[in-house]
Amino acid sequence: MNNQELRLVWSSEQVSKGVEQIAESIIKEFGDDPLVNLVPVLTGGLHFCAALSSELERRAPAKWLIAPVFSMAYVGDGVLSEPKIEFPSGFDLRVDPDSPTIIVDDLLDSGTTLAELSNLLRQKSLHPIKIAVLVERNRKRSVIHHADFSALKADEDDWLVGFGMDSERRYRGLDAIYVRDSG
Repeated sequence: MNNQELRLVWSSEQVSKGVEQIAESIIKEFGDDPLVNLVPVLTGGLHFCAALSSELERRAPAKWLIAPVFSMAYVGDGVLSEPKIEFPSGFDLRVDPDSPTIIVDDLLDSGTTLAELSNLLRQKSLHPIKIAVLVERNRKRSVIHHADFSALKADEDDWLVGFGMDSERRYRGLDAIYVRDSG
């Protein structure tokens, strides 16, 4: 890793602590439900959902159904496009329509992808629907004003990488979160 290109924002310990806090909040809210659907938004939400589901299983085993969806909302670093969401075949068989659903993603930025996915899941009669993100940008949005569960707050519009977030498909696997400096 080129240290001149990446600047640390949250260490792996801070990220892990954030995942633990979100897991604890989810357990408090859904502890009495026998099953809960987790819908990670791939590819960005993959790392966060893997860590989160491990924490959830440790606290409340055998109640978490994972059914991912694919999404693309950026055509390049910072270039937002209309969100494209794809449900893999068999998605409807992997979720319990009578159980709460939590959309799991790495970052709440503009909110357009998460709003579109929420609407599509409602059309599938999944409810209630909650949103869990690792990082939430502090900004006004016309859709989804805040995530139901989040751990880390970003005040800047810097391009974040690591723990699922990427820059031109790179840096996604880092266990900490960095800002990619363009200079």
